[in-house]
Amino acid sequence: MASVAMVGDIFLQQPLPDSSELAEVAHALKSADFAFGNLETPVSTGGEPIEKWINMRMHPDLLDDVMAMGFQVLTLANNHMMDFGEFGFVDTLTHFYQRNLTYVGAGLDIDLAWEAKILRKGDLDVAFLGAASTLGPLSAAGPNRPGVAPIHVSESYAIDPPASMEQPGSAPYVHTRAWQEDIDRAIIAIERVLYDVDLIVVAMHWGVPPFWRPRFQDGLADYQIEVGHALIEAGADVIVGHHPHSLQEVEVYKGKPIFYSLGNFVFHHNQGPVVETPVSRNAPYGLTMARRDRNWSESLIVVAELDDEAEIAYCLVPVLLDDLGNPALLKGEEATSLIERLDAMSPNATISHVDGIGHLSVV
Repeated sequence: MASVAMVGDIFLQQPLPDSSELAEVAHALKSADFAFGNLETPVSTGGEPIEKWINMRMHPDLLDDVMAMGFQVLTLANNHMMDFGEFGFVDTLTHFYQRNLTYVGAGLDIDLAWEAKILRKGDLDVAFLGAASTLGPLSAAGPNRPGVAPIHVSESYAIDPPASMEQPGSAPYVHTRAWQEDIDRAIIAIERVLYDVDLIVVAMHWGVPPFWRPRFQDGLADYQIEVGHALIEAGADVIVGHHPHSLQEVEVYKGKPIFYSLGNFVFHHNQGPVVETPVSRNAPYGLTMARRDRNWSESLIVVAELDDEAEIAYCLVPVLLDDLGNPALLKGEEATSLIERLDAMSPNATISHVDGIGHLSVV
């Protein structure tokens, strides 16, 4: 048997506390054979912030705190990985190499960024991949350019003239579609390991946070469904999403789960440069939009348990972040309530619960 614990966004700005709450969370991760999450930041003290709205960076010493929680593999495919330019990016890869810590979703060229990493437990092999559709300036890897594994997205906007006349200033409806050549590259990456492993886990950094979405267009973007289904059809066994900083629905497609967003796992207040670039200084919005609330703070640890016959069961462990952004396991009625809300928002999945732990049916 083998098990994989999967979480959402990770961003540390200070050492993790030595608390009973963190010890319980670490135990939940270490009880699995592998723990996998999204590191939402470069790991470096150097580089210059590029021109974008928010620049994030984590001190290399804090990577040891991440590892101490039990993580053996992390995806680096996200919209902040190039926040401090190529220097900060390469520095990040160096710190991973020095610690013998596995990463996916990024590399010195696009082929390396799309390379799956395989970890073994006994006779079972698990392949990990990562990709991002939330692409900051110059963040997508190319044939001779470092960066993250990209799935680009095109947008179009639909305006309803009668509604706009009656309600001037209304937001348009946003249609999205993924670039087919990027989907094809993702499919190739999956097919390369399809017959060599027992489980393929794909991390996707995608979606739209609640405070960016028009209220009438709440939920998933079109391209997420398009990409998620294509990756499952190619052979992915589970897709774990992040970026919206809140829980989103779960879908079971052709017997395989797509966790569209697991929310934040550890997410400290950003202490890096936020308003140092012309882009951020002239943005028509502010960080107050992203205020912390219950949506921001609810999260999950998803544990995939693979038996010797390659049958997979999924347990969902509810988590809540405190005011500092550190996680604690939810228990009792609060845990049950979170699982019930997730089930209610997931029309294409059935999630039950026993003693505050969710169980996803994939039959």
